[in-house]
Amino acid sequence: MIVKIPMLNSKPIRSMSHMLIGLGDILSRIFPYMDFSLKQSGISEEYKITAREYLTASFIISVIVFVVITLSVYIPLATAKKGNPDLGPIIGIIVSVLTLAYYLAQPRRIINRRIKYIERNLLYMLRSILVQIRSGVPIFNTIVSIAVGEYGPISKEFKTVVEKVNAGQSVVDSLEELALRNPSIYFRRALWQLVNSLKSGSDVGNNLADVIRSLSKEQLIEIGRYKSILNPLAMMYMMIAVILPSLSITMLIVLSSFPGMESVGNEQTFWSLFGINIVLQFIFLGIIKSKRPNLIGA
Repeated sequence: MIVKIPMLNSKPIRSMSHMLIGLGDILSRIFPYMDFSLKQSGISEEYKITAREYLTASFIISVIVFVVITLSVYIPLATAKKGNPDLGPIIGIIVSVLTLAYYLAQPRRIINRRIKYIERNLLYMLRSILVQIRSGVPIFNTIVSIAVGEYGPISKEFKTVVEKVNAGQSVVDSLEELALRNPSIYFRRALWQLVNSLKSGSDVGNNLADVIRSLSKEQLIEIGRYKSILNPLAMMYMMIAVILPSLSITMLIVLSSFPGMESVGNEQTFWSLFGINIVLQFIFLGIIKSKRPNLIGA
């Protein structure tokens, strides 16, 4: 799953990044992890871009943002002679730094999303492979069935394996490459077990069964952790989103009954509390969703 990155595929930006590739060499030494992150996130394959080009393009985009924001703020303030025109460069620097940070963090963000969607379907995929192998289906046919199945990003990963095998590469080498570039620890562990079994000639089914049992135990552990996290979150939810608004409304009703305090309990106040309560509901739903373990499944 690739998130579209703004301006990265722009031809002028890509041309300038090629011209300033020396700057990319300097930035790649400052951010040595970027090459590996781009491969794991799939950005290097999707956009056909190297780490040097990506870092250079990110820097160029942040400079463009600085110029645009600075001029957009400075010129109106200087023309109107109201306010401080020096705010233009200050705001420009802040926005450009945030833009550069966005591009530097984008690969890790995509990696985390890929891990979540891969591990969500991992156990189902491994059980399908185990059933097919124990039924006597050849390993390549099993990989093809996973590639055309509905296992989310895992199916897409196995499609690349099928394409490489059809192009002449061995199944073992293709699976090794997949294990090296994949960001999910659990998926890599399963792939290495499969690769080692194919290399050594041992029983693939038994090794996969061991991996599945290990992941099932890990799943139960994560469910237990999730339960321990949900208990305090549920208490906070009851306090902030249920009890506190109810007490606030009751207090406002009581205060509005006193002379001179009628404006406290007006309609606008109650609508404001209602809006705040809705925002809090969405915040708690987002927190609960973000804490959900990947291995629990869809």
